[in-house]
Formats: sequence, structure tokens, C-alpha cells
Amino acid sequence: MPYTRIRCYHFAEALRVYGVETKVFSYREHLASHYNGIQMLEVSDKEKVKFNLKAFFRLIRERDTVFYIQKVHYHSAMPFFLCRLGINKFILDYDDWDIDRSPFFNRAYLNRLFFGSDGSEQITGYMASRAMCCVASSKYLYDFLSQYNKNVSYIPTGVDTEQFKRREDKSNHKITFVWTGQIWGEVIYNNILYLLICFSEVCKQHNNIRFRIIGGGHLMPEVKDYVRNNYSRLEIEIIDWVQPEDMPNYLSSTDIGLLPLIHDIKNELWMKSKSPTKLFEYMAMELATVSSGIGEAKFIIEDGKDGFLAKTKEEFIEKMRLLVNNNELRIRIGKAARKKVEKEYSLDVLGRRLFELLCNTFPNKSLRA
Repeated sequence: MPYTRIRCYHFAEALRVYGVETKVFSYREHLASHYNGIQMLEVSDKEKVKFNLKAFFRLIRERDTVFYIQKVHYHSAMPFFLCRLGINKFILDYDDWDIDRSPFFNRAYLNRLFFGSDGSEQITGYMASRAMCCVASSKYLYDFLSQYNKNVSYIPTGVDTEQFKRREDKSNHKITFVWTGQIWGEVIYNNILYLLICFSEVCKQHNNIRFRIIGGGHLMPEVKDYVRNNYSRLEIEIIDWVQPEDMPNYLSSTDIGLLPLIHDIKNELWMKSKSPTKLFEYMAMELATVSSGIGEAKFIIEDGKDGFLAKTKEEFIEKMRLLVNNNELRIRIGKAARKKVEKEYSLDVLGRRLFELLCNTFPNKSLRA
């Protein structure tokens, strides 16, 4: 998942360039590899306590190590507990909004024991206030964390521009729209249906286009059934989840990246907070993009220069058509997008920013540039 792959493993790798000794400790990968991500969210309190006790015997040996904690879930219980004991210090990183549904302990006394508080937002605010600094992936999360901590830095998720680079000439295939991601809930499922409607409208004027959906999640079978029953005459290709290192190969044969976020009052905070990993990957691959003009995308895309923003379904369709009709515009937008991520959102740039944050936060600690 991006929050582990990029904000843990990739950030750790980026810091090693500056001589900072780093390693990643993942509850799922190192303590419960037989569980998948969804199962890790649903385990019992007994399992959660067991994981944290196992973590204790690993982390207690890391005296004076700075913990970089990604999200405030039950996996942050033991690192935070050790920090409360004065054994370690920590930085809190947040990459999207799940604060109203964070998987803590079900029993209040366990939350009070490990976190010193109970309730998702109370625990999150308390941890943020105790952190040496906080790192936010979006402008909205920056404002939220700033309520609790004066030292908050904005560092988006970004992209590995060495891994994500174009490997195929754009002119050798039909014009291909693409969406990638996990279809994990109703909000994402509805966005896919929205894209199918938009694509079907564009198809009324063009027959040289196709739509590729690359993803996973428990609602993917429903998407396949919906396409089969409603859009069987359109050229829609559905590819099950691929490994991140293989994604550039699939994106190389596409032209236009799509990032819709239709209004959903139940998930409004998540929509405002999410750092759009797929958008950075599209841009790095020189894809022209069409994104909904809400959430973090409006701070990343300069409309008409390195991508397009759309406020309504009609605008979304119009800008999809524009990119199909104008090959020169599509290529120019894609190249401008690549330049922007190289300059502002590559792992090299974000790693430097994170290293500078560490130097400013721990001026007396042995950090080597």
C-alpha cells in the first residue's frame, strides 16, 4: 500500500542518501505476514495486544532511536508508549484521513493504558501534541495537525521518478484512458461508475479510444460485473492488481490519467486529505490528466498547463474529449507534468525536505549530509 511503500520504505531509502541510518518496522510484514491489510484492521484486542508485546521486545533495544510513526492506529501503541516513558522520541506522519474510524483497541482501558486517552480524535490530537514534529501529506492534514503541534511540515507522498518514467512511444496505440487503485469501498466504487459514464459519453464521438482499469479491492468483482452488463460494447480493459514495480510498464501504453472525486458527504474529510499517489505516478509517466477540482489535486495541478481540473461531470467529459481531439496538447501537458514532479514531487526532492526537517528538529543529533 502507498502509505507503507512510499511513506515508510521509500522515505527511509531517501534518507539513507544523506547518511541517516534508517530501517522499517511493520506490524503486518514483520509480526503477522499471514494476514492481509484488511485482516490487520479487523483483528481482536487480544491479537492487537499480542502484536504490541512482540513489538516491545524489538523496540526496547532501539533506545534513543527516533520513531517515525505513520498514522495513529493500534500499531502506534507500543512506539508511543515507549516515547511516553522517555526512552525514545517520535515524529508523527499522516497521509490521509481515517481519524474518525482509526482501528484502535475496542476496550477503552487499553487505549488509556497505551495512549493515555480514549477516542480516535482525542488520541490523534494527544499524539500529535507530543510529537517532536508532524509531517502532513496534504494541505488539509497540515491545517488539522497544526492545531496540536506548532512544528508541522507539508511533504506530499510523491513518486519515484526513476522507476516511473515513460518506456513507450505514445503514438503506437489507441488513445487510452487509465485509472489505478484499490476499490475498497462505496466511495471508490461510485467514482468508477462515474468514470464509466464519462467514458461512454466520449465514445459517442470517438472510436479510437479505450479505458483501462488497473486495481484490486473487494469491490473489483462488482465493477467487472457492472462493465459486463452495461458496457460490453465499449473497449474497457480490466486488469487485476499488479505489483508497484510493474505499474510503469502498464502505464507506458496509456495516454490520459483519470482521478475523479465525486461529492460524498460521508467521505468528505478523506477526499480533502488524501495525497493522490496515482496522480503523481500519472504525471511522472508523462500522462495528461483530468482530475476533480477538489481535495489535494487543486494544489498540484495548474489547470491547462500540466493537467486539467474539472468541477462538474460535464467539465470532466469536455476535458477528456479535448485531450482525445488534440494530440499536440496531450503530449505537451504530459511533458509539463513530468517536469513538475521532477522539480517538486520526486523522492529526491521530498527526501531532501525530510532530511532538512530532521536537522532542524534534532540539531544536536548526529545526522550526516
